[in-house]
Amino acid sequence: MLRFRVNGLAALAAIALLLGCGDAADDSGGVEPIWSEAFDTSETFALFGVWGSAPDDVYIVGGTDRFAVIHHFDGEQWREMEAPDVRALIWITGFAADDIYAVGLGGAVVHYDGNEWTVLDSGTGDDLWGIFGFDRDEMWIVGGDPFKEEPIPTMLRFDAEAETFDDIPVDAEANSRDARSLFKVWGIGGTLFAAGQRGQILQYDGSDWVNSPGGGEADQDFVALWGTSEDNIVMVGGRSNARLATWDGERWTTRQESGLGGLNGVHMLDPAEAIIGGVEGFVGRYDVESEEIIAETQDVTTYDIHAVWGDGAGKHYAVAGDFLPPYEGAALVRSVE
Repeated sequence: MLRFRVNGLAALAAIALLLGCGDAADDSGGVEPIWSEAFDTSETFALFGVWGSAPDDVYIVGGTDRFAVIHHFDGEQWREMEAPDVRALIWITGFAADDIYAVGLGGAVVHYDGNEWTVLDSGTGDDLWGIFGFDRDEMWIVGGDPFKEEPIPTMLRFDAEAETFDDIPVDAEANSRDARSLFKVWGIGGTLFAAGQRGQILQYDGSDWVNSPGGGEADQDFVALWGTSEDNIVMVGGRSNARLATWDGERWTTRQESGLGGLNGVHMLDPAEAIIGGVEGFVGRYDVESEEIIAETQDVTTYDIHAVWGDGAGKHYAVAGDFLPPYEGAALVRSVE
């Protein structure tokens, strides 16, 4: 398995040369993907989430501890939208071009109906890090303060049809790693997981959230997950170094990636490959069968990558930013030519 330490863009370039990347063909025989700036972010702020309903309808969210920013791509150009009066938005998802939700700091929950963004009253002031739903009448929102004293993460069940939010207590037995925060929730088919602090993984059994052990290596934060089927899900995280877990339909297998910093973003369109991103601007891909991580070069940012999303038409987007002032960030696009 490939193991390395990423220390900024210079190291990424060196790794690419060692791997035979750069302008050369990749080891699958194709052309090495190109990462470039999606749009000029020199006057924008930190960016944390990306999602789209189609290749010509892509949204990026972010902001500061005082206000949110939202950018939209219509297939030809990016423009900044008028954002609602909330703090930074962290995650975004939706069901259609006129039915989109985002969550963020200070309990922010917002909705886009195709014309404007409106603020919904979540009933909490906790920071919200993730949102997902199979349908509108049962969406799940997760969050919490990783530094608070009590090991009680935030979980809300959101009925978007009725616009009601129910606080869902996480059972102490299920929260076996005493997580203060859950960072993402995601599912496919009938399988639904929440991932969080200290390697905590929860699975929804249809009525309750139960502990889903990640193994001995699941000892650092899990930040994001994605998959292509109920038996093919990839989860990423880590702080001192990367953690990468795979779900085979029955159990999680977690491995520590020595020499690689923490991973924050993952997206899968191909069952055999996940596009990943992490600290210090790391971007790359994970080969599910060989368990190899292949670094990909980019010269746009050294800010931490927070999210990755693919449009299904050959492009992936990654967003990056700093949670501290002056809240600078970047938006990247990956293409294969």
